[in-house]
Amino acid sequence: MPCRNEARHLAGMVADIPDFYDEIICVSNKSSDDTVKLGRELEKKYPRFTMLIDDRSASGIGYGYAHMTGIEHSKSDIVVCADSDCTYPVEDVPQILQTMEKRGLQFASCTRYPDSAIPFTLQMGVKVLNFEMFLLYGVTIHDSLSGMWVFERKVVPSLHLTEGDWNLSPQIKLNAHKYLGRCFGEVKITQKIRQGETKQSYLKTGFGHLMWIAKNRFVQRKGIQPAD
Repeated sequence: MPCRNEARHLAGMVADIPDFYDEIICVSNKSSDDTVKLGRELEKKYPRFTMLIDDRSASGIGYGYAHMTGIEHSKSDIVVCADSDCTYPVEDVPQILQTMEKRGLQFASCTRYPDSAIPFTLQMGVKVLNFEMFLLYGVTIHDSLSGMWVFERKVVPSLHLTEGDWNLSPQIKLNAHKYLGRCFGEVKITQKIRQGETKQSYLKTGFGHLMWIAKNRFVQRKGIQPAD
């Protein structure tokens, strides 16, 4: 879980995470409140909890770097990534894993749409990005910006993650689709009420995603080969 200035609800969030999780890793990125201090206290209370720090950023954003650091330090066979604002139903992972097993998935991106409770402007923004992905990559994704992913740890090398900012979100889905093929898919979830304040300017972030998705399609990155 990447986190920035989540001190007000961090303790409650950790306490509510189900016991079937063997480890909980929060990665602070440029937190200026007591997030890290509180995290150190939670490490003493919960043996399965770890607070890490990764203050790298791209244009002031370190969302992707925080995710990559957390994934790198995880040890479990199944990795669950979710934002630390409590919007994602991490308690639903057993059902998600059952769906993955039935469908033969190694990587599931959890889609929030359709959901009438989500503001119309946000839904439209995501639909635009979904359509761009379809036009440029020929892939149908219903939630290009979902921040909850469930995957087998063994596929991590095939994800080729590089983006340190918000663009890690579309990158992880596009790379999972490209390198895992039919072992990638989406699973429906229901988003919950956000805790804390959003760290994004939706218009600026959305435009950045729009540009990145197009650039990524036509810029050949060296050294990346399809997984066997």
